[in-house]
Amino acid sequence: MSRRSRRSDRAAAERRARRRSFLAVVAVGVGVLVVAAVAFVILGGGRNLDKEAAAVANYPYAALQMFPPDPGGRRHFPQSETYDDYNSNPPTSGPHTAAVAPGVYDVPVPKESAVHNMEHGQVVVWYNCSAGEQPLDEPVCAGLRQELATIVTEANDSGKKVLMTPYPDMDNRIALTAWQFLDVFDEFDAQRVRTFVDTFYCHTNLEGYC
Repeated sequence: MSRRSRRSDRAAAERRARRRSFLAVVAVGVGVLVVAAVAFVILGGGRNLDKEAAAVANYPYAALQMFPPDPGGRRHFPQSETYDDYNSNPPTSGPHTAAVAPGVYDVPVPKESAVHNMEHGQVVVWYNCSAGEQPLDEPVCAGLRQELATIVTEANDSGKKVLMTPYPDMDNRIALTAWQFLDVFDEFDAQRVRTFVDTFYCHTNLEGYC
């Protein structure tokens, strides 16, 4: 074999080696992208879990509960229908009717409507003056309503969307809910209500309303 042929063969071999190296680098890059994409999909929830964990860790009241999504899903049903299988009371997720506007209500808002508010990132403040061993008499209940309403109105005036409603079907006097989160207590605590609103308003943004 001539010297020229040997040089040509070596050059061809080097080109093949460079090509193999290039293809190997491309394969590795594609693999990294695939793994990253899978991680993004899985840990899209992962980042959400981190967000949930951080919210729970930073919330200073131990009674806070986080519930998994209600097994009924997020389906919408007509206003005339009801749903009684929520996995928390008051509910924190699940199927629902059309949302009501945020604000202070003196008559009970159907729980099935309040859930829609939460799906839109809003907070719901529920109260039950008949809860506990000693139900509140009307003047004391009116005072509690006013104290809660002051905070809810303050939040709404600041641009947050908070719903307040009486809710006779719970054991605690006060409940605060956002999508999947619940805090319950019996003695009015203004700071606790404000902290919940500040922490969980728009914490979940399932439909892009926040």
